[in-house]
Amino acid sequence: HMEITKIKPAFTDERGSITDVLTNIKLDHVGIIISKKGSIRAKHFHKEQKQWTIILRGKLKIVQKNLLDDSSQIEIVELNPMELIVTPPYHYHSHEALEDTEFLVFTTKSRNGTSYEDDTFRISDINSFELKN
Repeated sequence: HMEITKIKPAFTDERGSITDVLTNIKLDHVGIIISKKGSIRAKHFHKEQKQWTIILRGKLKIVQKNLLDDSSQIEIVELNPMELIVTPPYHYHSHEALEDTEFLVFTTKSRNGTSYEDDTFRISDINSFELKN
């Protein structure tokens, strides 16, 4: 089940605010992604990588499916600014920009070298995909 976490400032004063996004987590990559309205990214899953996605500006339609659970259904949510979602390993995910969108991704695998591509398994149609081990 996809859970959206609404991120709120940890501290606010006349200067502005400080917001803690993630704490006590080992990460190997932080990326900024800019997507034009109507564009679709991802459409894949990872066997090892866990990913956190937070919207800074805009709106994403997130599609996820747990590929390890034969009874799991495709889930769809809209992610808005300062909302965070987690994508565990073996969860198909796609991100469709419902408007021009900027978001951050935090991952447990680096994008350096081939490690990211070696753990990225693309799916053209999640409706007909079945995981084969």
